[in-house]
Amino acid sequence: MERVVDPSADSKRQHEELLKTSREAMAQDRKRRDAFEGLLKHPGWKEFQELLNLMIGERSAELLSPAGSVDKMIALEFVKGTMNGLILARDLPKIIIDNVPAATVEDE
Repeated sequence: MERVVDPSADSKRQHEELLKTSREAMAQDRKRRDAFEGLLKHPGWKEFQELLNLMIGERSAELLSPAGSVDKMIALEFVKGTMNGLILARDLPKIIIDNVPAATVEDE
């Protein structure tokens, strides 16, 4: 017969700290989700998205042109990084809203 050993007090304390940290992180994520929902409903958000899409489009055209030189190739790497940042700025609020569950009564 196997003997069951209780977890040590240290292990229990670490578990409780991990649960507390997890709950705090989820509360922060839900707070951001709620804020971003309001942001996406604001008319200014559509204006901001239009500007971002214009900037992304301009950089896309640059990427499609031939590099022609090593210097131009390095500059295009900068353009790709800039595009990734613009796309992230445009899409991150929606990604958070879609992936963070809404708060429920049970959470309170």
